[in-house]
Amino acid sequence: MPLAIPPWPPQTPEIATALMQCMQNGDWGRYESQSKATLLASLQKKFEIEHVRLCCSGTAAIELSLRVAGVGDGDEVILCALDYPGNLRCVELIGAKPVLVDVAPSNFGPDLESVTKASSKQVRAVIASHLYGRACDIGALRDLCDANDWVLIEDVCQSPGMTIDGRAAGTFGHLATLSFGGSKPLSSGNGGAILATDNRLAARLGGLLDRPSDAFPLSALQASVLVPQIARLQTDNEHRNRIAKQIQQQLEKRDASLQCICETNIAVDPAYYKLALQTESVAIRDAMVAAATQHDLPLGKSFRAMSRLSDRRCRKPVPLDRAQMLADQICVLDHRALLIDEADVGELCELLLESSRGCGR
Repeated sequence: MPLAIPPWPPQTPEIATALMQCMQNGDWGRYESQSKATLLASLQKKFEIEHVRLCCSGTAAIELSLRVAGVGDGDEVILCALDYPGNLRCVELIGAKPVLVDVAPSNFGPDLESVTKASSKQVRAVIASHLYGRACDIGALRDLCDANDWVLIEDVCQSPGMTIDGRAAGTFGHLATLSFGGSKPLSSGNGGAILATDNRLAARLGGLLDRPSDAFPLSALQASVLVPQIARLQTDNEHRNRIAKQIQQQLEKRDASLQCICETNIAVDPAYYKLALQTESVAIRDAMVAAATQHDLPLGKSFRAMSRLSDRRCRKPVPLDRAQMLADQICVLDHRALLIDEADVGELCELLLESSRGCGR
């Protein structure tokens, strides 16, 4: 029998009930719906933050955050060379120039030393993503941004529910972004949100989005299915974290050449959208991903590194060797595979190892 990996998006009675209620009470057809008000309140409570705006996608949330930060023609925005490519495209879209920095040695976020070396009079903002379940050095990045009068945009699209020293990821940046895309741990097919810890920037959000109606809306139907997911997010994250640790432990015992890269900082409660597995080369990684499809495993490639982009498109003030190496060697296991029963972890690891065998090692 194939490994029992839960379907995604989730299909729970609570989601079905919320969706049906939204249909039956007419909330689905209102501009200002109770479903959206309830979602806003749920996010405010979950993140312990006052300022939240819903929008149509995580990518839109990045673009809107850049505009609210005052980034425009001739400005620069620092971001990691290993990141969601849409973030770089948002920077280009508004006329600014991306400045690429290398990956930190202890996580998948921007390297602090690289960010410092990338400083210039044109820099207006930094985008820092929590990738593959690992927290970036967000506290130190906030300090660095404050010292340079830069706006820190914290990308939490992959890690809703992560906490750092007991504080929610998404509350360290001046602005932060969430995604409710179809494959995300919080899913409504499409959608996103912007969090603001800065009152001045929060006020600008209203001026940008309200024209006078919301120009980048999330629908009431989408909002209705997110509320029950937020209610069980911590439970699901805790389960994913347990499975990720067990995968790491079993692979360490059975095959040192395939490394499971879990969060190692004890101050972090991680949230996995993708779990990183590091191979020894790009050829092995590609062959493993291809083989995994034969076992119906939701295994894919890492984001491509942006280190080879033309110098006309971006500034590269530091070597980007680590970003390129990780992009070549990492494959990522989707979070729904981390929702399997604990009794099935051994079978999952065996399928991963079988996929990696015979890959030219």
